Amino acid sequence: MAIVCAEERRSYAEFDVAADAVARAIGATGLSKGDRIAVLSQNCLESAALYFGSAGAGTVLINLSRRSAEDEVRQILGQSGARLLFHDGVSFETDIPMVRFGDEFAAFAAGGRSIVDTALSPDDPYCITYTGGTTGRPRGVLVSHRARAGQAHAIAKAFGITDEDVVCVSTPMAHVAGLFVCFQPAIAVGATCVLLERWDAGLFLDNAEAHGVTATVMVPTQLIDLLAHEAFRPERLATLRRVVYAGAPMPPTVLARLMDTLPWVEFIENYGQSELGALTVRRGADLPAKSGSIGRAIEGVELAVLGRDGMPVAVGKAGELCCRGTNALIGYDGDSDATEALYKYGNDWVATGDATYCDADGFYFLVERLRDMIIRGGENIYPVEIENVLFDHPDVAECAVIGISHPRLGEVPMAYVVRMAGASVDEVALIDHCAAYLARHKNPAVIRFIDELPKTAVGKVRKNKLRALND
Repeated sequence: MAIVCAEERRSYAEFDVAADAVARAIGATGLSKGDRIAVLSQNCLESAALYFGSAGAGTVLINLSRRSAEDEVRQILGQSGARLLFHDGVSFETDIPMVRFGDEFAAFAAGGRSIVDTALSPDDPYCITYTGGTTGRPRGVLVSHRARAGQAHAIAKAFGITDEDVVCVSTPMAHVAGLFVCFQPAIAVGATCVLLERWDAGLFLDNAEAHGVTATVMVPTQLIDLLAHEAFRPERLATLRRVVYAGAPMPPTVLARLMDTLPWVEFIENYGQSELGALTVRRGADLPAKSGSIGRAIEGVELAVLGRDGMPVAVGKAGELCCRGTNALIGYDGDSDATEALYKYGNDWVATGDATYCDADGFYFLVERLRDMIIRGGENIYPVEIENVLFDHPDVAECAVIGISHPRLGEVPMAYVVRMAGASVDEVALIDHCAAYLARHKNPAVIRFIDELPKTAVGKVRKNKLRALND
């Protein structure tokens, strides 16, 4: 069994036939190698077949988020040169032909040519996904067949995924986490993929029970949702063996609770980026000894921590994490300046924008995104340190820390906090809590309570939106 989605199932033989039919149908439209098509859809069987069908046809697939505004979709379609849009239901017209999933898509796939004869190179463009937009405008990341095919097998090996697993794809496949870190590695090794059309903790629990889910990839906010859901009971996840978490720092208190509640589950740390795919992994056996680490480089990935001069820094010293290898992006679509900025250190190193250090055992530790770092009167403050302390308070459900301007100090920390249901903790109490665990200059100057943090489709907190609230 390859795919399970709601009440529908496809074996690998059926899935292969479906993907080939899509490839032939794309060719029958007159589109050829290098032409661009787009998809705007929730996770579904048709979108899964389209990913492989587009690859077989040699077209470049543009993955659009269902959370995108109408104007944003139109802008991306125009700038990217997309010539065909596949979707699961949109309420607006476009300047290009559209094919709706369902009966219309079935008719489209049935009208293909008899063969597909596309000569592909591993380094040909494969698809475009968009960065999370947590710190600014999302950029289109153009990647090759080689980059993502190689990563699929490396990720499966790093996470221990085999053809005996049942993997739940619980994040949107329009994004790297769902498509490249979960779905494609599972397909690469012949595992069964259970597709969630949308994220809902109750829906995940239902599918985990019904299909015997053994592995999944989630962002920390999804795991927080799971623990808080009224229908959550540990025994409902009796078949679960591995949970990979990625996309944002995991609060230590949340991880401790997960490990205590689900002791038979291996929790695996993964760090990566849209531009580079998965970069590091920390397996469950390393969690206690290497607390706080994002792990070691996965197979096929070369990492280095570089100083401002572009030279490697000493073990234990912080610098910018950089990567080079076949996993790297071709470039930002239509933005040569931004692409060039990634290679500021030369020698094919791609700068991640993250401050890290590496210990003597080759384990990397994420200090903070460089652009999120707060500089208070010349002192560097890393928001994640403050966030971890806030998460330790029993009345805090979620939180995010940003820097706000200060007339004398330049910047000071400000925290946005979502209270636990029924909690009434106030600003003074939380500032006092932080003061007990943090140096005085790291203490939040302001705490603002909010009903919900703004997030991307995969659950990352959009700190740019929080900053905009203070402009």
